[in-house]
Amino acid sequence: MTSCAAWPDPKSSLASVRTGRSLRRNHALATARPLLLSLLALALALVTGCTATRVRARRTLPLSTFLARSQPYASQAYRIVAGDQLSTRCYFNPQLDEDVQVRPDGKISLSLLGEVPAAGRTVAELSAAVTKGYETYFVKATAVVIVRAFNGARVFTAGELQNPGGFSILTGARTVLESISMSGGITNEATLKQIILIRRLPGTTEPMVAELRIADALSGEDPTQNVDLMPGDFVYVPKSGAADFNLAMQQYLLNNLNTSTYVGVGTNFALRK
Repeated sequence: MTSCAAWPDPKSSLASVRTGRSLRRNHALATARPLLLSLLALALALVTGCTATRVRARRTLPLSTFLARSQPYASQAYRIVAGDQLSTRCYFNPQLDEDVQVRPDGKISLSLLGEVPAAGRTVAELSAAVTKGYETYFVKATAVVIVRAFNGARVFTAGELQNPGGFSILTGARTVLESISMSGGITNEATLKQIILIRRLPGTTEPMVAELRIADALSGEDPTQNVDLMPGDFVYVPKSGAADFNLAMQQYLLNNLNTSTYVGVGTNFALRK
């Protein structure tokens, strides 16, 4: 007669099976994790475009350096971008007057001249180009281009704000404080001591980052902290405690997904001074 001790304990066997399954599942997850991360990176690359520029900013700049680098571009003439709404006016030939919008490819379509490159030009440069085109047909062909709606002179906010979004510098937010006000003010969890300002200067591939103590501007201790904004600036208000640089850069990426120049975000950012 077989002894009961020779039979395995059902509870022990069930526990062993469960342990084995758990080990196999953990091993499978560990094996699949690198693949999942690779697929995620590939998906992000496909969304942001194959020629994406990787954001490499790893530290904030001293505010004096940030402002000094921005100064040469602060007073530059506005350059037309896709989405701008323009009017062409010909004083001696009003039949040529047209209202047009700059297409995504950067061109406008005029009835007589056809396609004319517009994006990247100043208003004066485009006016001169249209005038030159009309000189083929008219003796007095002076043309003037007027920007009726600006699409490029915009700044963006994110983070601990009531209504973050995009605003025109020309009709809305001109400074960091004004951008916060236009966003409905801060939430109860926000800090005004470590606000992050991200700026990409014309002709550069990497953004500059400054950490602002807006509380000092409000108190009058340091008004320079309330920086004048430039087109494309991104203002991020973090939660109280510490400036969340990684999250700010992620939000900056999402904002730039809707622009013609895409930005890819690295995975090893660290806020260092």
